[in-house]
Amino acid sequence: MSSSLAQSAIAKLKEAGLGDVLHVPGEQAYQAKETSLIPFSQRLGPWAIVQPRNTEEVSKAVKALVSTEGLQFAVRSGGHMWVDNSNNIKEGVTIDLTLMTKRTYDPETKLVSLEPGSRWKDVYRELVDQGLLVVGGRESEVGVGGFLIGGGLSFFNSSKGWSCDTIVNFEVVLADGSIVQANKTTNPDLFLALKGGSANFGIVTRFDMESMESKNIWCGTAAYPKSATGQLVDAYVDFTNNLSHTPDDYVFLYAFRGAKEEDYAISLNFSNMNGVANPEPLRGLLEIPNPISKPEDFKVKTLYTKLTDYVVPSANYIISTNWEAITVQVDASVTNKAFAEFDILIEKLRKAIPDNDFIARIVVQPILKSWADISASKGGNVLGIENLPGDCLNILVGVEVPSLELREQVGRPAVKALLNTVKSFAKSINKDADWLYLNYCTDGQEPFATYGAENVKKLKAAAAKYDPNRVFQERVPGGFKISKAQ
Repeated sequence: MSSSLAQSAIAKLKEAGLGDVLHVPGEQAYQAKETSLIPFSQRLGPWAIVQPRNTEEVSKAVKALVSTEGLQFAVRSGGHMWVDNSNNIKEGVTIDLTLMTKRTYDPETKLVSLEPGSRWKDVYRELVDQGLLVVGGRESEVGVGGFLIGGGLSFFNSSKGWSCDTIVNFEVVLADGSIVQANKTTNPDLFLALKGGSANFGIVTRFDMESMESKNIWCGTAAYPKSATGQLVDAYVDFTNNLSHTPDDYVFLYAFRGAKEEDYAISLNFSNMNGVANPEPLRGLLEIPNPISKPEDFKVKTLYTKLTDYVVPSANYIISTNWEAITVQVDASVTNKAFAEFDILIEKLRKAIPDNDFIARIVVQPILKSWADISASKGGNVLGIENLPGDCLNILVGVEVPSLELREQVGRPAVKALLNTVKSFAKSINKDADWLYLNYCTDGQEPFATYGAENVKKLKAAAAKYDPNRVFQERVPGGFKISKAQ
């Protein structure tokens, strides 16, 4: 502990009345918070962790930390982002929002209000019991806060737009500790900036979201041998090219190679958000022969049940290299190239990592230009997909390895090599797309630079207006900074 700075910050937090939610090394509560972090590389050992219980306590914490000259701090809601230092800090204090899990529904406005510390599984479980749903995350353990301010890919993008498009109001603690609302009439520039602008302006302590009636969904996963890759890719490209006309259907294509496994299957994860079994637009995918697991085994479930039934496989590793992604135009040859390069990545890892002790995965999913029209009808966002050359695919790759050395020397270079090769190939046939989804980015990528010059201008203006002392640019070092975008 850098004694003077740490002691000063801790003293100010106690003076602010936060002593009962303040945890320091050596305490059981501190250790529990640190060991709960996945990826394990985020277990950085901050000087202290403060866990505010409400917006007022977030304000007190921000005032105390900002007034400690020279102190840096981190902010964490779900802690799912894989970027180093994005939700924890080694030499500083972490504001942990996981006690802020209140979820309320207003029947008059039909708005659901969420605090940032909830996990999506908890949100859906509570809402389904009330016959409600919101446009949220697709993994049960992902937190509300970071997901929403990063844009939010959901099962409903083709019908409802990005998750951030369904937010009608943000409650935000600014760097000076003031509490403000941001919506289409109050602080509208901040409202727009928070829809994809991430943690560059303040700490969002409440999201007021549009709700909809909860429906059961038809869903399941069909796995196929690697030899079916070409057929699957062709059918998936056809499906994606028509997806804007069938917005209730959602499919992503992926392969997962588990630890110490010799081979892997390639799979399709299907959903129809109206509960329609075997819908006609999916027939080309459903009729691919010789699946390892059969589509007729699919079920009709609530979204909560779907999320809790499907948990992203992982291993109890110390370090993870998840995730990194690129965007390309919808094209079968580019997608086939990605899966061919995935085979090469696995062979590289086999040779470099003892006992085949690694996990590798690739996920392909749609990013449609038509989603920008839905966003525009709701006031817009800053993601910039209106600038895409056409409908696109997001190609997401990750590996998990047993040590930091293997991550830096083998895992991360292998992932980057795969994506660089695919991107170069896409460029060579004019099928590239210069856009990045922030929530899937990793160190060294600059998502804001791909949002378009006009959106970057709006984001920088909002940051300068609402954080004139650059607290969230310089004293909160984690995450992606709009100040770095060119």
